[in-house]
Parts: sequence; C-alpha cells; structure tokens
Amino acid sequence: MERQLSQLVRFHKAFRHVVNDFPTADIDFSLRKLRVALIKEEAGEYTNAVMSGDIVDISDALMDLLYVTYGAIVVHGLQGKAVELFDEVQRSNMSKLDAEGNPVYREDGKVLKSDLFSPSDLKSILTE
Repeated sequence: MERQLSQLVRFHKAFRHVVNDFPTADIDFSLRKLRVALIKEEAGEYTNAVMSGDIVDISDALMDLLYVTYGAIVVHGLQGKAVELFDEVQRSNMSKLDAEGNPVYREDGKVLKSDLFSPSDLKSILTE
C-alpha cells in the first residue's frame, strides 16, 4: 500500500492535484464533491462490470476504484497513516468472530459483529 500511495502522490503532483502532508478533513467544497463523484462513478462501473460478468471490466473497475480511493487518501493527507489505519480496521473486523472463531452473518451474507467485537480506534492513530 505504501508504494501505491507514493505513486498517487507522484500522480497528484504531476497533474497539480491537491496533496496534503498531514491528516485533514478541511478540503475545498468543490474538491469534496469531486472526490465523492469519482468514487461513485468507479463504484458504478464496478456494479456494471460485475453484473455483466466480464472479468476484464471487473478488474479495470476495481483498479480504478482503488486509484480514486488512494487519491482521496492523498487529498486528505492520510498517506503516512494509511497502513496503520488499515491494520486497525483489520484488527477490529477480525474481532467480529464469535467465541468459537466463527463468523456471524446477516441473511444477505453481510458479516455482523459478535459479542467480542472491538471497534477500531482510528482517532488515536490520527492524533499520534
């Protein structure tokens, strides 16, 4: 992930897009709208691709979705914390397993939180 984020910083600098070096939610309103629109557009392309069953289009959509998501990480200055943030979300998600180490599912297959669930503590990472 660090290499990919570094590549996105290079892209953003080359194309004169915003790069923040420290975590921030304070970005221009038009940039907020753009980042949301880009992610929605790529999510829509993934939806179309997965419904059509075309693995090339699925791959393209997923890579574009990662690219715009990583771009948003750079815009918000989270690239220096992204690996640690991801690891904390992973730890939290794994705590959804029940006491026997089994997942708990909703009817549609979504993983639910067990009684052992421990929420992620992203704030402490962001304030280090």
